[in-house]
Amino acid sequence: MKKKFSVVVAGGGSTFTPGIVLMLLANLERFPLRSIKFYDNDGARQEIVAEACKVILKEQAPDIEFGYTTDPKTAFSDVDFVMAHIRVGKYPMREKDEKIPLRHGVVGQETCGPGGIAYGMRSIGGVLEIVDYMEKYSPDAWMLNYSNPAAIVAEATRRLRPHSRILNICDMPIGIEGRMAQIVGLKSRKEMQVRYYGLNHFGWWTSIEDLKGNDLMPKIREHVAKHGYVPPTAEPGVEASWNDTFAKSERCLGVRSVYVPEHLPEILPVPGLRGCAFQSGTYPRQ
Repeated sequence: MKKKFSVVVAGGGSTFTPGIVLMLLANLERFPLRSIKFYDNDGARQEIVAEACKVILKEQAPDIEFGYTTDPKTAFSDVDFVMAHIRVGKYPMREKDEKIPLRHGVVGQETCGPGGIAYGMRSIGGVLEIVDYMEKYSPDAWMLNYSNPAAIVAEATRRLRPHSRILNICDMPIGIEGRMAQIVGLKSRKEMQVRYYGLNHFGWWTSIEDLKGNDLMPKIREHVAKHGYVPPTAEPGVEASWNDTFAKSERCLGVRSVYVPEHLPEILPVPGLRGCAFQSGTYPRQ
């Protein structure tokens, strides 16, 4: 019989939390669960999201124990994994992080530039607090952190909690690899073998091959130089602003032309490049 795990989602009040629950439910055969808990320091916000997730779990996995709390001891005791995706300052502060730099003619983005630095400084303390709760109440647990700005937070945890069990991750490289697979005519990114360094929106692929060892870098570089990461066939459900941003990636290829950049339009001061998709003043759904 497979071991069943207990997970706590730190940042339970986020509207991205239901997506995490659905992801966990979709992978129960590989990652069986006995318990899911939510933790947030905003109880009212969390309650709305948690009650919705309670319905999902009751319908799809009634055997999984579920609860939500604002008490750290209750949340972090007897857990195997902590999935952290907090936003210190919430969306009102994100708006400031993005709009204040724009007023001064520089990049306004949540993971880089002046706004990214400000958000990073706010996030470090919150993430370290969660790490400390985990180590106090479940010292053998692992933390998967995908709180932004990922690169700043990852470096902070490396320096300030060097022996803690933390994996800092970002799904942007995964999404772009899916686009790469379409560009070279593969069905899935899992049909590629890649080497990648960096984190979040600041990284490069140094090697991309198919499963037979054929080098895919030349074809991908050629496509990115002309079209960015916009695949030949439009993906259903992708917002136009995302394709606009991915199209601008072609202007960044020359930064490290021997490698393939991840997603740099909002980071590097490339001549003629005017920011990223989020600069329109429209923000992702909360």
